[in-house]
Amino acid sequence: MKNKQWNKYTTGAVKSSFAKVLLCMSNLFLYIEKALESSSLDETIEMTRKAFALSQDVSQWVEPEGRIVKPIQYVKFPDKLVCIPPRELPRRRLGTEAGRRSFIHAIAHIEFNAIKLALDIAYRFKGLPKQFYDDWIFVANDECKHFEMLCAHLKNYDCQYGDNPSHDGLWSMAVKTEEDLIARLSLVPRYLEARGLDVTPAMLEKLYAQKDNATAAILEVILEDEVSHVEYGTKWLDYVCKQENIEREGAFFENIEHYLKGQVLGPFNRPLRLRAGFSESELSELEKRDKRR
Repeated sequence: MKNKQWNKYTTGAVKSSFAKVLLCMSNLFLYIEKALESSSLDETIEMTRKAFALSQDVSQWVEPEGRIVKPIQYVKFPDKLVCIPPRELPRRRLGTEAGRRSFIHAIAHIEFNAIKLALDIAYRFKGLPKQFYDDWIFVANDECKHFEMLCAHLKNYDCQYGDNPSHDGLWSMAVKTEEDLIARLSLVPRYLEARGLDVTPAMLEKLYAQKDNATAAILEVILEDEVSHVEYGTKWLDYVCKQENIEREGAFFENIEHYLKGQVLGPFNRPLRLRAGFSESELSELEKRDKRR
């Protein structure tokens, strides 16, 4: 929405109210920008929480006219963090303490990336409805909760986030889709993050078999929340495709093919993916393309 044009009948109270909304929105995007550009864990979470609180308080929506979006290269991660290719990461065996520590750290890394991913989609793409920004800031706030739960749990293993090497597979896809919202929604929430819906139930079985109920309880919370996060991806991919007058499923698989070069990996959790807005035909097509079958 562009800034309103006043006329001689516009009251001072209306102008004042509009100015307050505009200031709130400017602050909202400033908080998001600060969270994205911070290499501090604490500041990233603090700015995310401020953005979430502000988004909940404001009922009106005025996107600041001329809002400047910085290139994705400005997004920062903790200096301590060492990222290596996924194939170079050691295998995690949940039957050992070292394996569980490595596993919990890996999930914490995914959740911290998820904070930045949710903030970035709200920051990077302009001109969308208020609910778009509210949804992704809500997701970022959820991811902060997950990350803090995992960091607290890591202390039981005398470990902090950043102590172990990790990979940047999630964030690298955000970089590739910096200028394409349909591609971002297709590849990040609806493919990469949706993989959590597929693999987490099996992880939970292994954790319960090892009687690691504390880690399992955290993953139960994350799994339930992630269903709604992936559903936001479906919801907004639907919206943007309708605006562009293109078919959602076709756009989804076109981007899967373009960015993943056909390397689709299953298996797929049908019940959870259906809850997250996938159609039966999408799931059947994913299963046909599954390279592991």
